[in-house]
Amino acid sequence: MGKFWRKYLALLDTDFTTQVFDNIKNLLVCALLFAAGSNALHSDHSLFLGLLASSLTGWGLIAVSAILMLLSVSDGLRRLSRLPYHTAFQIILFLIYLVLALRVVEIVWAFRA
Repeated sequence: MGKFWRKYLALLDTDFTTQVFDNIKNLLVCALLFAAGSNALHSDHSLFLGLLASSLTGWGLIAVSAILMLLSVSDGLRRLSRLPYHTAFQIILFLIYLVLALRVVEIVWAFRA
């Protein structure tokens, strides 16, 4: 138990919690952009003083959200690859991260209405 506690304290010394919260914040921003884009697809309003249709704006927001999500996931993968753990453990952590990221998008998307 003391070994795990020392590893936990070492992670705290390397700003582990800041990185985790920054990554979660990025995922929430991506989820909100995705929800706003999908909401714009389902509405018939003209946006930006009538210059753009809502479908074009919606697809643009969804594309930006997908790019940002990909950047966030790739950053998470890069950070996981630096950990001194077994590759199988890193793959499991990545899959958990990916499932949580998609679940956050689904939850925010459900609250868009």
